[in-house]
Amino acid sequence: MNFRFAFCPIILLLSVSLSFAQNVNVVIHRAASIAKTDDNFVCVTLDWWPAEKCDYNQCPWGKAGILNLDLRYGALINAIKAINPLRIKVGGSLQDNVVYKVGEVSSCPNFMKREDGLFGFSQGCLSMERWDQLNRFFNHTG
Repeated sequence: MNFRFAFCPIILLLSVSLSFAQNVNVVIHRAASIAKTDDNFVCVTLDWWPAEKCDYNQCPWGKAGILNLDLRYGALINAIKAINPLRIKVGGSLQDNVVYKVGEVSSCPNFMKREDGLFGFSQGCLSMERWDQLNRFFNHTG
């Protein structure tokens, strides 16, 4: 009997919630394209994950994240040059936690494991020195 009384308010709440639902029509007017991607478009992302990023006792990132990737590694350079044209996106899951050490920014922390942080990490920093290294790498590899 207790079950019936607990169940009835839930049904009532659901029926009231559904009665406030509205139908919405969305119309998309296609006036002109703003960009075109050719058939050979290839894009890769350099992600922010630190070496400490682990899931299910596996830590696959190693030194493959933006902040610790060896930008002088010949095989990487040759692979990027071989995939032409290639677009490289700097970003990824922790992008919203990145501090850019530019101008008056004095603190430049490393990503640290943190239970209450985004994806379990604190803020991390991209220094101007590393940004310059990345830009030289992108220019070198085309």
